[in-house]
Amino acid sequence: MEKLTKLLDEAEIQFKQCKDRNNLIIAKNIFTKKHLAPLYNQLKTLPPNKKQSFGMELNNFKEKINSVFEKYAQKIESLTNVDTHRPPFDLSINSTNLTKGTLSPINLMANKVIDFFRKLNFTVVGGNEVTSVKYNFDNLNVPKDHPGRQTSESLYINENTMLRAHTTAGTAEQILLHNKSRDLRVLTVGNVYRNDDDDLSHSHQFFQIDIIWVKDNLTVGNLKWLMTALLQHLYGKKVKIRYRMSFFPFTEPSIEGDIECPICHGKGCSLCKKSGWLEILGAGMLHKEVLKKASVSCKTAIAAGIGIDRLAMIKYGINDIRYLYTNDFRFSTQFKEGEK
Repeated sequence: MEKLTKLLDEAEIQFKQCKDRNNLIIAKNIFTKKHLAPLYNQLKTLPPNKKQSFGMELNNFKEKINSVFEKYAQKIESLTNVDTHRPPFDLSINSTNLTKGTLSPINLMANKVIDFFRKLNFTVVGGNEVTSVKYNFDNLNVPKDHPGRQTSESLYINENTMLRAHTTAGTAEQILLHNKSRDLRVLTVGNVYRNDDDDLSHSHQFFQIDIIWVKDNLTVGNLKWLMTALLQHLYGKKVKIRYRMSFFPFTEPSIEGDIECPICHGKGCSLCKKSGWLEILGAGMLHKEVLKKASVSCKTAIAAGIGIDRLAMIKYGINDIRYLYTNDFRFSTQFKEGEK
């Protein structure tokens, strides 16, 4: 014990001389290797009846070394903060140049949609923006020769991994994980990516939601009711909606939903490409092959994908989707009241 006490005093002297943390760590490592390691080697040679007491003394000694190290480490840190980390101004002074922030139109609209589906007991998930070809295409009944699989349409990391082209990829993963549920309701939310040229109504990245409701005896009537209820929740009872027959590999039958253009009100303009309508959703009854690949026991399911960007453009009268991503403060501050 007398020897250990002397060694501890020696450690105190050596640590005290260190001017920064790196030198302190080096001093501790040298001291430990020189004085503590031989004592542990000595412990191995002791008879069994003496190992316990000697081992306890060594552990106590090691803790004291660490304590001395921490003491001087804290001292060095405090001196460093005083000397070099003190700001050149008074942090307590009230700022006069900070402007109140606001949610973007995309977030405002996404929150409205999420609130709607949560009231219907849908589970909200984000999913992975980097996904597999399996979830993005294979499990969604997308054939190998489909144009969407081409590099001219989708963004690949390698032949099996890609940036998700739709949030339906996250939905495909969810129904596989919860395929035993008799009433599965999932809302997948987040960014998706396409190899697309940006224009007034298209972007290489955009915000999308995808809903899936797996339950026996669901029909197209349930799907149209759900989509109509959502759009009326967002835009009021007088909103003009039309549904058209369409085709998607993962739904059968498939429909698309349009809303009257908010800029020209049906007369035709550059935003709606003179049609008077903006396409905002694709939906349908989930294809039997998709249910089969997910080993789902239910016979029916409804699904829909909706571009939040388009919903926001219609809600707030925005005539160029690119405004949503330019981070122009003059544009963003127009939507402060939109949170209410």
